[in-house]
Amino acid sequence: MKKIYIVIAALALSAGSFAQTADSLLRRQMELERDFNPTLLDADKINSLPALREPSVLKANTNYSTWSGRTTPPLEIALPRPGSIMTEIPFSTKRGYLSFNAGNYANMDGAFGYRLLENEKNSLTFSFLHNSTNGDIKYIQKVEENSNKAYLMDNEGRFGYKHRADAFTLNIDLSYLHSLFNYYGNRFDNPAFYDDENQRLGVLDTKIGIASHESDQWNYRGYINFRNFSTDFGELLDEEGIKGSEVNAMVGFDKPFGAFGGTRSKVGIDGNISSAFYNGDFNSYFLLNATPYVTLGTANSFARLGADVLFQDADGTRVRVAPNVTAQLAITEHSSLYANVHGGFSNNTFLDMMRESRYIRPYDIVKPSYSVIDIDAGVKIGEVNGFRFDIFGGFKKTEDEHFLVLNGQDVIGEDALGAHKEVLRPIYGDISHAHIGGMIQSNIWAPLDISLRLKKNFYNLDYVSINGTDIEKPEAYNKPGFEADIRAALNLTSYLKLTANYYFAGDRWSYYDRANRKMDNINDLNAGALYQINDAFSINLRVNNLLAQKYDIWYGYPAQGLNASGGFTFRF
Repeated sequence: MKKIYIVIAALALSAGSFAQTADSLLRRQMELERDFNPTLLDADKINSLPALREPSVLKANTNYSTWSGRTTPPLEIALPRPGSIMTEIPFSTKRGYLSFNAGNYANMDGAFGYRLLENEKNSLTFSFLHNSTNGDIKYIQKVEENSNKAYLMDNEGRFGYKHRADAFTLNIDLSYLHSLFNYYGNRFDNPAFYDDENQRLGVLDTKIGIASHESDQWNYRGYINFRNFSTDFGELLDEEGIKGSEVNAMVGFDKPFGAFGGTRSKVGIDGNISSAFYNGDFNSYFLLNATPYVTLGTANSFARLGADVLFQDADGTRVRVAPNVTAQLAITEHSSLYANVHGGFSNNTFLDMMRESRYIRPYDIVKPSYSVIDIDAGVKIGEVNGFRFDIFGGFKKTEDEHFLVLNGQDVIGEDALGAHKEVLRPIYGDISHAHIGGMIQSNIWAPLDISLRLKKNFYNLDYVSINGTDIEKPEAYNKPGFEADIRAALNLTSYLKLTANYYFAGDRWSYYDRANRKMDNINDLNAGALYQINDAFSINLRVNNLLAQKYDIWYGYPAQGLNASGGFTFRF
């Protein structure tokens, strides 16, 4: 109760002085200025949990999105849903969409969205997303029982309301996720600990956000987000699962100065509060972050100079100060240098980890990690007509980084081993990660968009421990040493579009049964086609893993083999 009072008091304080940092998930969920345009892509924006089949990857474009940024591309790469291409609905004539795809492995995904209300001041939308699979997948490792059925079903419904006032925009979102899945990981000829019983995760998510319209006076923005979640079972099938709530809030202010409109110069303060409360004996989590900053420059050349002042209370109290600096220097009209210097905590709450992998063991809370420094920098070159180049590199040093490995048998005594568990468990270590890479994108021939991205990673581990014992010669488990990513989209006609992508990830390692395990490379080739029959109806076909490659997503958790699906998108 004491921590709850602390959070309530801190929320009240933050309403007058703090706002959120440029953090991943929370920032993505708080996009107040996004208008609703009911396409299949909007359904993909629902924050569902990671699916067994790989997350969508958008087609190549000429923007410098996050490819060279600090986010590691997912190991599970698949073709973008063809239904998301060329399906934009004219704002004045279409109010909804319906999409459905089905294929082998009993793969099914569907989306429905409808604009219930739309006028100059208000909009109310509803969307529903379904994703499921129920197919037999063969294990990579040689075992007597060499396959298992992987089942999952995600259903999420969402209401979104937006009010556009003269001075501000108000957003209200309400959603509920119902997710079922089994732990289909390799048992290595041991009895199945969870007997393929379906785990359930339910998440009720409510958000209220507000942002003032940009002006040369004081600007403000903020939100509060409440999530309540529950699971069916814990370590044993007859034990109560993890339940709890997360409360996150942000509020921020800034004041432009100088010639407003032609510059990005402003002074401000951001901050956020992140908290999680669990049932049972799990430690609650609380993080308070304040970021004063000043931004100088123009839209093309600028520097944002700030620092994160962090107060964390989890299994202990820690106070840290981390840099928060972003800079860009325009060399020419189409080329620039950029650099980002950051640091700070990764919360690793239960819901954070379920987004990383739903197959993590359902009776554990992962420790938060802390990045002492996180730098990425590069040069963007766009002088050659039809080409974009990006050369980039970076360095990150993290304490208490987690690595997910197959749980196997826990050590319950000096020489005694417990039952084999087919779930993933975290192990921890301090890691330094450097990377270099480059990207080229081209649309020199108008019908074709194509891109190539290469990245080499270098890891140095100070230590990695499991059950309190250091691992000899540890590796950066589940982190690829080299990556290559090719993406292409070809408009054959105004009605027919072809898409393709290839992803390679090599030098992958895991840890199982007290030994390092070399994992197979990922060679994932995908292709698809979309045919636009008329303004309202399109059909699509996609084929994933065209090379029929066998590889694990996590050690003991294989990906699907060659799989194909087809479907339609209807706009009305």
